[in-house]
Amino acid sequence: MFHVLEKEIVIVSAARTPVGRFRGALSEFDAIDLGALAIGGAVSRAGVDPKLVDTVNMGLVVSAGLGLAPAKAAAVKAGLPSEAHTRAVESVCGSAMDAIGLAVESLLAGTARVAVAGGMESRTNAPYLVGPTLRRNSANYKRGQRLSVKRAGAYRFQLSENAEEQLGCTGLVDPTTYDGLFWPAEKQFMRQYALDYAAAHGILLEDVNEHAAESHRKAREAVAKGLFRDEIVPAGSVGEDDLVPEERLKRELEESPEDLASLYNSSTPADSAAAVVLTTGSRARELGLEPMARVMGYARVDGPASEYLIAPVKAAEMLFGELEAAGRPTDFTIAEANEAFGIQLPLFRRAFEGVDINVHGGAIALGHPLGSAGARITTTLLYAMKRYGHRRGFSAICYGGGGAYALAVERAS
Repeated sequence: MFHVLEKEIVIVSAARTPVGRFRGALSEFDAIDLGALAIGGAVSRAGVDPKLVDTVNMGLVVSAGLGLAPAKAAAVKAGLPSEAHTRAVESVCGSAMDAIGLAVESLLAGTARVAVAGGMESRTNAPYLVGPTLRRNSANYKRGQRLSVKRAGAYRFQLSENAEEQLGCTGLVDPTTYDGLFWPAEKQFMRQYALDYAAAHGILLEDVNEHAAESHRKAREAVAKGLFRDEIVPAGSVGEDDLVPEERLKRELEESPEDLASLYNSSTPADSAAAVVLTTGSRARELGLEPMARVMGYARVDGPASEYLIAPVKAAEMLFGELEAAGRPTDFTIAEANEAFGIQLPLFRRAFEGVDINVHGGAIALGHPLGSAGARITTTLLYAMKRYGHRRGFSAICYGGGGAYALAVERAS
C-alpha cells in the first residue's frame, strides 16, 4: 500500500513528551495523561484554535484499564472540544504512523480540515490481566474451572475464596509483553524472530553492539546538550528523556556478552506520547499557520512475522520508487528509523547509505513507547531537519506480526 500525495498536506506542529522508563520518571502519568500533554502541546504550538480540530487519531497498543474511548479522553483532557471526531488506532508499533496516515486520508477526502494524529503509551501503568479460568489443578480446583469471584465495586471483583490458591492456579499476564510483543498465530515472541533473522543472515554481534553503542552515545549527548528540548512538552517536572544509567548498561553487557537482543542492544517498552497537527496547504494559509513540512507520501508493507526486521527498508524502498515514478524528488538526506532491535541497524546502514540515520540516537537508547513510537520518531525527524538544514527526510518503523510504515516529508520553506 502506498500513497504519493497530489494535494498539499502539511504538518504545522509536532510535540512529544519525554520518554520514560518502566516505573521511571513518568510513572504517575497513564497513557491518557501523556496523550493529553502531547495533543495539547502540538495544538498550542500550531497556534490553531482547538475548536477548529475536526479529528484526532491516537495510536495505542495496550488499552486495557483505560476506560471508554481513550483517544477521546486524551483529546478532551487536552482542551479540545468533545465534538471532535476521535479514533484509537491499534497497529502494534505502527499505530502512531497509521494514525498519521489516516489523518492524511481524512484531509485528502475533505472529511476533515484540521487533524491531530499521534500515539500514546504507558508501559508502567498497563495493568496485569487475570484469565477467567484456572490454568492448573490444585487441591480444591480443576484446570479450566472458572475463578470464584464476588463483586467489589461497579467494575471491580475480588476472589471470593482461597485467594492464594486460586492465584497460584491462574497467574497474571502482562499485556504489554503479550499484546505488544507476541505473535499468537505462530505462538512466537518477536525477540525470537529477531534472533532467528540474525542467525539466518549472518548479522554479527560485534556489528550490532557497535551500532547500539552509537545510539546510546548520541542520545546521551543530545540530552546533555538539550537537543531534544524544542520537541518535548514537559510532563510535570520531567522535561528530559529517562535514559538507562550507564552503569546498568555496562552491567548488562558484562552479564549478557553474547546476547543479540539484550537491554544493551535492543529497545524496551516505555512511557511516552507524541502528536502532530496536519491540515491542507490552503487551510494553513487561510489560518495564517506556518508549516513545518509537507507530506510527500507514505507506504505500508505487510509480510511474514519472521521478516519484520527488514520491513522498514522494504516500505521505504517502495515509497522511494513510487515517488520517483511520479516525478518527485527522492534525495533524502536524513531519516529516523525506529530501533526495535540493534539487529536492524546494520540493515538500515546498508540500505540507506549516505543518509544521516537517527542523528540523536534511537529507541535502543531512548526506549520504545509502542503506540506512540511512529509519531515520536517523526517528531524528532521534523525538529532535526530544521536544526540541521535538511530539505527532505523520512521516518520508518516496523511492527510485530510482520510489516512496516514509511513516511516522507519535505521542509515547507
